[in-house]
Amino acid sequence: MVLVFEILRRYVASAIALASTVLLFLVPGELFLQLGLAESPAQLSRGQIDLLTSDGDRLADQGDFLGALKKYTRAYQGVVANIRGQHFVREVLPNILNREQLGQEMLAMISSEYTADELRLMDGSLKALGLVPSQLNVPDLITKMLTEEVAGFYDPDSKRMVLIVEEEAPNPGLFSRLFGAGSTFNKDEQKTTLAHELTHALQDQLYDLNSMEAKIEHDDDMVMAFQALVEGDATLLMFVEASDNDAQDFDPAALRASFSVMSWLAPFAGGESLRKAPPIFRDGLMFPYLQGMLFNVHLAAQGGWEQVHLAYQSPPCSTEQILHPNKYSDTEAIDAPIQVNVPDLATAINDSNWQYLGKNCLGEFQTAILLKRVRLGSKAAAGWGGDTYVVFQDPESKALGLVWVSIWDTDRDAIEFRDAFIEYRNWNHGGSPLPDELTSGTSPNGVDQVFDSTSSKRVVQLHNNQVWIVEGFDFNVTNRILAALPNTTFEEKKIDTLR
Repeated sequence: MVLVFEILRRYVASAIALASTVLLFLVPGELFLQLGLAESPAQLSRGQIDLLTSDGDRLADQGDFLGALKKYTRAYQGVVANIRGQHFVREVLPNILNREQLGQEMLAMISSEYTADELRLMDGSLKALGLVPSQLNVPDLITKMLTEEVAGFYDPDSKRMVLIVEEEAPNPGLFSRLFGAGSTFNKDEQKTTLAHELTHALQDQLYDLNSMEAKIEHDDDMVMAFQALVEGDATLLMFVEASDNDAQDFDPAALRASFSVMSWLAPFAGGESLRKAPPIFRDGLMFPYLQGMLFNVHLAAQGGWEQVHLAYQSPPCSTEQILHPNKYSDTEAIDAPIQVNVPDLATAINDSNWQYLGKNCLGEFQTAILLKRVRLGSKAAAGWGGDTYVVFQDPESKALGLVWVSIWDTDRDAIEFRDAFIEYRNWNHGGSPLPDELTSGTSPNGVDQVFDSTSSKRVVQLHNNQVWIVEGFDFNVTNRILAALPNTTFEEKKIDTLR
């Protein structure tokens, strides 16, 4: 399911996390400029940076926005390197496309990078968990959000920084609405945006972002945690550059309060598609920037940028660690997530009517989104220890089957999650209210909560600090799954040293 957030994060907002859309108003006919990588750049002195910036300001005042952007890009490689205390291996020059060209390129990249099976699992997972309505066309919604919100991106595959040009002022997107971006070329906004985007280029040159993500791509929660490290790092540097504060000077409590307001305002910002999208899209898009920055502020408070740098050698491996940074870095509080290894359920089901779509880990953050409308839902999610969900689909009817095994920090935490999930399903069934005839009370032994219909059965079972959820299958298949689940094994989830 993290595929949704990866697409949005990578192609929608990586250049503009808390800044603005890059707006370049072109001389007629000047629609396309693409520049490549240059040789290893020389380190710039403060005076050289100031001179390049001044030259860029002069060109911008003369209306030569492309020339200004090239000067700013060179200058801000020096700015980013000086703040981070690390230097670029290769110079990065902007690749500039107009909006139509960029949209075509992004859609082509998505088509080539993500398989039909991955897209099916993404769609099936969102719908099986009730995070989106069953009738929603998820790929179509993503395409619309890309069209409305896209501002630019850094592509670690081609090592390109791609920015967008505008022949006329566009409708502002989510981040530009939230943070007050203007509709004309604003010199300060361009510099702030470049600080964020060039941080990604530096990260990639130092750590090889694609290689690192490839080692964890099987686990959504681990990928989201890594994305939060990457985006939060770039967002923190952007704030440092704009405020002239050191990374360790920011007050996490004050930032958290400010970001809570920003998150609340998010549904009222952005393009029409994002405003109308389910919370899983909006919250997922904000998470790596806002929570990721708070995580990086926590690291910086312990050792400045060097502590941030060290985090790439041993990255956070769960969104739980992003949400609660002490569970990552404080020796006495470290809480490594649990890998939940479910048995081969396709063999256990032994039914040709069910096609295996895939499995993954939801994690604390996405579980909290799932339960956000439930009383004490966030508290219930906070006891998360590990999980794996498996999704099946009937090829003919397109009905979905879900098996979800989770483990919690304590037995009490497991009870809280079970109760919260049951409450969630009482009002949500594929994004709509649950029909009365599908709801029944707790079974006499207090262990199972069963919802019966003519064609399927829903079971929620509590086993000490584990919760088993089986939904969407008939009685016989459900019982075969429940008979197999005691063979689930658990181990500490680890990310091998990546560098």
